[in-house]
Amino acid sequence: MNITIVMVKTLTSWLESFDEETVKAIKQAIPDDKLLDLFFSKKISIESLASKISWKSFEKLTELMFNQIGYSTLTNFRIKRKEIDVIAYKQDLVFAADCKHWKRMSTSSLRKSVEAQKMRASLLLSTLTFSKKQIIPLIVTLYESELKIIDYIPIVPIFKLKDFVIDIYGYMELITVIKGP
Repeated sequence: MNITIVMVKTLTSWLESFDEETVKAIKQAIPDDKLLDLFFSKKISIESLASKISWKSFEKLTELMFNQIGYSTLTNFRIKRKEIDVIAYKQDLVFAADCKHWKRMSTSSLRKSVEAQKMRASLLLSTLTFSKKQIIPLIVTLYESELKIIDYIPIVPIFKLKDFVIDIYGYMELITVIKGP
């Protein structure tokens, strides 16, 4: 089994400002006004915010992060009785994200998730919409300090998601990229 830990210098946090539509979407996804006030006033980080919300809101937050950096998204995409939490796409690139809002993670549970996500992402090639794309399966986590790659699948902490996506072409040789015909 292959585990790589990639030291990523976090150059940026989530975008400093949000457009009105994103703020509205965040408020719908996370109904706790006090928590949102702390986040928008920059008194708590994206990681702290994510740790205090439900798993469903965590999925929505992941979707919004992709939207904020220019990706279109689909959520809870079902194909052949399997589900992908968030699909983010732009031009020929597609991210198939499984969102893990786990408080504790073991390497064995991550390995199982990696195999399942690799299989779900492969199923996307059977859809007309994604058949000519490059699909990157990944797992977005709540608590990890560094980006890890397990069996060529990136395990990305939510607070490093933006940097990972922006720098994706620097990781292409280290990760699984499922290419369409």
